[in-house]
Amino acid sequence: MNMEKFDAIVVGAGPAGAECARELSTMGRKVLLMERSQRIGEPNFSTAGTPKETIKDFDLPLSVTRSIWSKILMQANDHSHLWNFKKTRGYVFDFKELKKFLVRDAIEHGARVMVGTFAEVPIVEKGFVRGVTYSGIYGKGEARADVVVDASGPVGVLASKLKLRKPFPCAPAVGIESIIEDKKVVRSLKRFSGTIAFYLGDDYIPHGYGWIFSFGKNAFKVGCCVYRAADHGIVKRDYSDMMVAFQKFLGKFPEFKDLQITELHGGDIFVTGGMKQDYADGFLAIGDAAFQINPLGGEGIRHGLHSGRMAAAVVNKAIAHNDFSKKTLAEYDTDWRKYIGMKWDIDLKIAQKMYGGLNDGQWKEIIDLLASLSPREVFEIGFHYDYSKAIQLGSLTKLVKMLTGVTFG
Repeated sequence: MNMEKFDAIVVGAGPAGAECARELSTMGRKVLLMERSQRIGEPNFSTAGTPKETIKDFDLPLSVTRSIWSKILMQANDHSHLWNFKKTRGYVFDFKELKKFLVRDAIEHGARVMVGTFAEVPIVEKGFVRGVTYSGIYGKGEARADVVVDASGPVGVLASKLKLRKPFPCAPAVGIESIIEDKKVVRSLKRFSGTIAFYLGDDYIPHGYGWIFSFGKNAFKVGCCVYRAADHGIVKRDYSDMMVAFQKFLGKFPEFKDLQITELHGGDIFVTGGMKQDYADGFLAIGDAAFQINPLGGEGIRHGLHSGRMAAAVVNKAIAHNDFSKKTLAEYDTDWRKYIGMKWDIDLKIAQKMYGGLNDGQWKEIIDLLASLSPREVFEIGFHYDYSKAIQLGSLTKLVKMLTGVTFG
């Protein structure tokens, strides 16, 4: 690697980085993908629900999914509503298999991959990022490229070193997730089949939410997270504090009492709504490294795929014009901001209000207002963050104003 130069180095083989490497290698560019895990697909922490359009948009095989969903359940304390689409509206990814597919496809188009490799410091020459130093199972060394893409997840290792972001910009949201399998096919579990269910309120998870997603035949993803966890007493880095919250949440569902937990993992995310600047000369930050995760629901996979594709298009253009200045690479930032618009600003305000602490009466009002929306309208809000298609309903205007103080005209 010390003697070889690449068109692009992508650090991190999550959805954003792997998709970026996949797209660039398909374009015929010489790509090096670095991944700190020794096995592609790890870590495996992600709720992983997505609309069905994601499969078509990114030409993904159904083998990277584990189940379909056609219903959305929202429950806040004792108040709930179920929206039934009557037909498939989305999938639940097998997160590990998704990442493995993306990397495998990148390799088949010529990308090089280094697993068990930590990108340590960006190599900066005359103000331009020209590569990275690394260490790991291949030893220590340097790798050089015209553009370096930081897709290293919440740590944002290179973006932090370049001072484009703080290593810890806020107290992270902390989550615990399990995969639970029903070996005996308990009939009562059928109520979760084909459903992505969200649970809110102090009865379930104070200052956060829990989820139960159907995850294939007789299997479920069950987890919970707390926003700005350290502000609410979740401080131990071994996740033991969060395990207490998870066990309390799991205990709300006696159907799962005797079932087998086959996987258990935890993770952190920074919920900020995005970075102020995610580019520099010879450099881009994408995906979780640039805080590109929806602030309200925490959805990141689909947005990571989009950010990877956007970054690849801009890097490919920069290579074609032999111009790797931040002026050129800033086109990525422009494209990303067009993608999210002002919608994530509203979602961030809603999240701060919702997870800051609401009383039971407020939760009841929220569920009652949302119940007036059709499944399509709830989908547009939940996945496209589009409030305009249902804004003619006075109840929605009231809901948004109640949570954010924003009044739509």
